[in-house]
Formats: sequence, structure tokens, C-alpha cells
Amino acid sequence: MSGNGRDLKDDPQFLCGVAVSVYQNSGDPNSNWAWYEKQKTVAVDLKLSLSSGDTSGLDPANHDGTMVHSSWNRLGKSVVMNNERIGVSSDFWNNYAQDIRLAKELGSNAFRLSIEWSRIMPAQGQIDQKAIERYHQMFDCIDKHNMEANVTLHWFVHPRWFDELGGWINSGNVRYYVEWAELAFKHFGKRAKLWATFNEPGVHAMCAYIAGNHPPGKLMHFRDAGLVLLHMLRAHAAAYRAIKKMPGGKDVLVGLVHNVFWTEPKGTGILYAHVRAACRAGNRVWGNETVMKYLQEGVFHHWLPPCRHLHWEDPMGKPGCDWFGINHYARGIVGLNLQPSSRGPRGVTEMGYPMYPPSLYRAISYGSKLGVPMYITENGTPLTEDTSERSEWISGYLGQVQKAVKDGYDVRGFMYWTLVDNFEWAFAYELKFGLYEFNPEWNDPAKRRLKEGSKVIKKWYAELPDKLGKVLAQQKASDHQKTSEEMEEEDDEQEEEYLEKEGWKEEDIEEAVPYDEDPVTVGT
Repeated sequence: MSGNGRDLKDDPQFLCGVAVSVYQNSGDPNSNWAWYEKQKTVAVDLKLSLSSGDTSGLDPANHDGTMVHSSWNRLGKSVVMNNERIGVSSDFWNNYAQDIRLAKELGSNAFRLSIEWSRIMPAQGQIDQKAIERYHQMFDCIDKHNMEANVTLHWFVHPRWFDELGGWINSGNVRYYVEWAELAFKHFGKRAKLWATFNEPGVHAMCAYIAGNHPPGKLMHFRDAGLVLLHMLRAHAAAYRAIKKMPGGKDVLVGLVHNVFWTEPKGTGILYAHVRAACRAGNRVWGNETVMKYLQEGVFHHWLPPCRHLHWEDPMGKPGCDWFGINHYARGIVGLNLQPSSRGPRGVTEMGYPMYPPSLYRAISYGSKLGVPMYITENGTPLTEDTSERSEWISGYLGQVQKAVKDGYDVRGFMYWTLVDNFEWAFAYELKFGLYEFNPEWNDPAKRRLKEGSKVIKKWYAELPDKLGKVLAQQKASDHQKTSEEMEEEDDEQEEEYLEKEGWKEEDIEEAVPYDEDPVTVGT
């Protein structure tokens, strides 16, 4: 088993590390993304239901309604910014030993990575033994550096052949994913204690079928997006059961990673009525409560604009989930013109959201509703210039994690996104999240440079495992459970404290802090 041999179930420890998507740092010609990056601007391909229909029952995929479907050929610029191609990116596939060593030098005691389905099963029924051997070499290197491996089985990427069979739209394809999960666990089950079935299924559904900037690049297909999310959650439940039945399955922790994100209006009053409505609609489509309700009860209930729902109840009941991965960068602030904005003197980051560490505390509070250990599986910021803003971000957000653990939340790790600048999906190489700089124009995939703004993470990673590990052990002994009222009060207090330190006036703080409602769930 990977890591230091401690039992993560009964002996809680705090893990610090980095998150690395193997595809984003290596590419893969057999993946859905290899096909997608060659496409042109997202087609106008709209589906409109002319009847409300009945989407209740056991399988909403059987509901068609009355549909109008229009499609135009793909025209215009590339779907990927600057017409870029991933190539081999920073070539983690061949430079893994260097990158794992660099992560260790930062003080990491954990390493999150993806096991790429399309690498190991490039064609249906075909298994690439060399790819399996390469992953074992990666795990050997992680073990050598005494780090815990945290693996993810689906990180927006799957084989092209899976899409040709209908992808996640087709509920019958869940079985192919379960077969993949079984295959991966058969080969690597002893190499990692922490397994995630999916990375951000809600983001995959939204980007692929509403925003149109992930494959297959559909625009405003709200119902299809809901079906994709449903089928991925069903696949999680089925894969969890399958893994637990396998030899060694009861010795590992199997969870799911969700992006906890929400939007809030910049201001209040009648002028912001349309912004409040837009935020409510966006938060409902994003699906925080959809994912939470399914994991809590086995009930999928997802809102579709303007006034419909997809509803399905798992006959197996509540699905298994041993841990909950929280990807959180920030919450969004929406201005009068419905564009990204901010409150206070700080502007927005290059991703369009403001730096606001207390939002991570609120995301943790929200995730705690599941009652399972939590790991911050992604958090970071993109900066073109190597400025002090990255060090401020790292210290601000890690400070919130430390505060959350001391306040009694069962947070057991933090994975910074990401180790090396990589291919950020449709944004290509424009967004630079890495602690280490990489530039494809160097024509040297092995070259990296530690950024000045990244160095502060070494201090945090040197202190947190021991400091927070002791706190977690004490909490396990006391087993105190917070009430929802306690959590809401602490969320508000944490925002007040942060804004006071930022120099905000009392009246501005009262307007900014959402005292009367939980912004993560508003509109559901």
C-alpha cells in the first residue's frame, strides 16, 4: 500500500500535497479531448422542449417530450484558445520522477493524480500493458518519497470509443465505466488508500452540454447536462459497490470530488433584482444541492430551466461515499451587467473570480453535511506574472483550512492546484496555476522553475501535517457534531473577521455577509 502504512480510516492524519491531472500534463491521442481540440467553434446545436412532459419515474432518459432540434456545421475559430494543441504538455508521462521529487521538495506528504482510462484502454476491449507498467513506476516513485497517493478514475477525460458509444448521455454506458473501475482497482488497488470515482461530474456536465467548452461541445442542452450528471452519479454508486466487493476493496476509502462553487450578487436592493434571479438560476443549474442530495439520500432531483426537473431515485438507496473531495477556488460575484465582479478594493483574478479565502471555510462547512472526512482536492489561482499575489492566496486559503480544522471540521488534507503550469482545457496554456513555471515555447518539456510566489507553501507544508494531525486526533476522541445553526453562525463570523482585517467599514460588512441565507444552496 502506498504511503507511510498508517490507516487513514482509524488514524486520521493531515495530508499536504499537489493535484496533477496526467492528461493535462501529458496529452493522449486516444482520448475525447484529443478529438475535441481539433474542432472548430461550438456548433449552434439547440434542443428546445415544446411540452413540459413528465420527467419523474425511474429513468428520465426515456422521456423525449416534443423537441425542436436545429444544427449548423462547425465554423469559425478553434474551440481551444489560440488554436493550441496539448502535444505532450510538460510530459509528466516521462518526467514523473522529476515532478514527484519536486512535489516532495515542497514538503508534500501526498500526491493526487489521475489514472487515465484512455491510456490503459485506448480501444474497446484492448488493454495497454505498458501503460499499466508506467503507472506502477509512478506509484513506486510516490512510495519512494513516502507520500500518500490519492487517485482519480475520471478527470474530464475518457476514451474516444466511449463517446462513440454515446458517452454519458447513454445510461447503458454506466457499465463500461464500472468495468474500467474494476480493471483499475485490480491492477492498482494496493497502490493507494484514497480513491475518487470522479473529478467534478457537475462541471463536466455543465461545460460539455451547456457552456460548450468541453467535449462534445454542446451549447445550452440543459436536459442532456442533467442526464449526464445523473448517469455519472449512478456510475459512482455502481463503481463504489464494485470496488468494495473486490479483494482489498474494504481496505480503501472511495469517494467523489465535487466543485463547490456559487455566485452572489454584488449588491442589494431593487437594482440587483435581475442579478439575484440570475444567481439563483445559475446556482441551481450548477447543482451543489443535486449532488449533495444524491449522496445523502440516493435521490437525484435536478432543476432544468425554466421550470422542470429531472427526478430519479436509486433503488439501492443511499450510495456509498467514504470521503468527500472539495474543489474550491472562490465564489463568484456578479455585477449589474451580469459580468464577473468583486466587492471591495480587490479586483478579480484571471479566472474572473475575486480572491476571498473565507469562501473556502463556507465550502468546508457545506461539505460537512455528508458526515464523512473531507479533503480539499483543488485550490489555487492563475497568475501570468510571478507576483506576491500567489503567496497571499496560498497563505489566505491555507489559513482558512487551519481555522476550519481547529473549529472542529473533519478536513484531512489540502492539494494545491497545481504543481506545474499545464494545459488548462479550452484555455490552453493561458492560465498559469502551477507552483512551477512551464512554457511550451521553451521546447523543453522537462524544464521547470519554482515561482517566487510559490515558496511560502513550503512553510505551511512543514507545519500543518503535525499541527493539524494532532487536532484531528483530539477531535476523533471527542466526536462532537456541529449543529446547522452553529455552522451558519461560524460561517458568518469567519467572513466578518476577514473583512475587518481587510479594513472594511461595518456597514459594508453587513451588506456583504449573507446573514439570512446560505449562498451555497440559495435558489434550490
